[in-house]
Amino acid sequence: MKKYIFQIFFVLTSAQVWENSFSSGTLDENNNYMGGSEVLQLVTHKNELFASVGYWQDELNIFYGGNDINFGWAQILKLSDPNDDWIVDLNLDSYYLRPEILKQVIFTKDMFGNSLETPDTLLITAAFSSNFVFGPVTASAFIRNDENNTWNISTIYEGDQPMGNESYSIRDMQVYNDEITGIEMLFISVGTQGIFVGKYNLDLDNKIEWSQVPEINALDMRPLGIVVANEELYFSSGNKIYKRINGFEPSYTIIHDFSDLNNDINPAVGGIRGLTALNNGDYDSMLLMWCPNSQSKGTIFRLDPNENGGFDRIYETKISLLVEDYLPGTTVNYLLGAYNEFLKISDDLDNDFYHIIGFESTIVGGDYPSWNGYYSGALYAKRYSNGEYVLEQVNESITSTDPALVATRCYVKSPFEGENAIYFGGFDPNGFISTNKAWIYKKIDSLIGDFNNDGIINILDVILLVNIVLVNGNDTSVDLNEDGIINILDIVQLVNIILG
Repeated sequence: MKKYIFQIFFVLTSAQVWENSFSSGTLDENNNYMGGSEVLQLVTHKNELFASVGYWQDELNIFYGGNDINFGWAQILKLSDPNDDWIVDLNLDSYYLRPEILKQVIFTKDMFGNSLETPDTLLITAAFSSNFVFGPVTASAFIRNDENNTWNISTIYEGDQPMGNESYSIRDMQVYNDEITGIEMLFISVGTQGIFVGKYNLDLDNKIEWSQVPEINALDMRPLGIVVANEELYFSSGNKIYKRINGFEPSYTIIHDFSDLNNDINPAVGGIRGLTALNNGDYDSMLLMWCPNSQSKGTIFRLDPNENGGFDRIYETKISLLVEDYLPGTTVNYLLGAYNEFLKISDDLDNDFYHIIGFESTIVGGDYPSWNGYYSGALYAKRYSNGEYVLEQVNESITSTDPALVATRCYVKSPFEGENAIYFGGFDPNGFISTNKAWIYKKIDSLIGDFNNDGIINILDVILLVNIVLVNGNDTSVDLNEDGIINILDIVQLVNIILG
């Protein structure tokens, strides 16, 4: 009972405010153009926020009608303070269309297995470059040099022209230590070419020395997730999850197979998406979204380890059904989500946590705003620790006159001191022209009465409010009873909030 009383109290004394953080089609302070059709990743790194922006289906790119070969390619944007504007931190070279992965990784060992005196925290993005006419395809990593705010490029792999964009799609990377060899490595997926390995080499400007051949290759489907669970390394490919067998001659084995649900996976959709480790105290489970084809409904499964060394599959929910409840009168014919891993958010007030899962959906009926058949708003699911799911919407609502948001692709907790917020980014062109559709919003959570913004309502906030009243301040943000006057009644209301 106490838990529910506290939850009600929190709802009554908290406020959520949505703010637009970035809209594409603008210039930064250095006169660099910031456009893009989609925001693919949001990552915090050393107290700053970074975003990866792609130009797939953007008319400014030469593939879709642009006339400047040097314009309209992938970008990494940076935000250094919540009160600042975004700036371009990296313009990738020509023919890098989408930076599909942007991630912070931490190396603790060098390439020989020796511990580093100080762990090295790196920000890495990766993409493949091809003009689709001449030359090989190059899969490259860009590693940020935080000392001089530049990026060093290194080649992961070069190969022939792809049969499709999935052939070289780089969707995830993960640092993992092989306990048998003692070697720490960065594992990165390069489409159907396989899983490649990088080791930390301090003598290189880019810090990472890549293997020339993949540890596993000739995959049927591009991997969409790499994760460490129960101290083992796993990756997903199509309808299968592979486990790495550690050692001096490593190998991989299929640890779980979804072929019983569907053996015909659409490569563009992917199958297993958003593979995420879920700690249950004594062991790790894995969460994922199952999206095999154009009839996908965004089914969430949990995999619990069993005594046989495999995993038991547990159905949790079908996101399409939640959308139909959230948008009464509509029917969801297709739902795609879990572009990235599920994001865990700690709820300190309730000593609990939840996960965020983004998605998009096609809808029919209900007279809701849509964009080429997709719901215009950006929905996302919250999975609570008890396995219950609820839906929320970026900016809370959308109308037919608002810019279409379509897909919630990424999300991250604010790195900025004093800001209790979550940043969301997204859009998905889905094969349609999508010029300047990339977006970033943030949801600010604040406690009503927390005037000093320390996350706690206490006597310090009362003292601050008393001082404002004594100097006849007119700060409307402290007008708790909303009567237009800052006086003793506001102090009384704040005291009542503290006393509960």
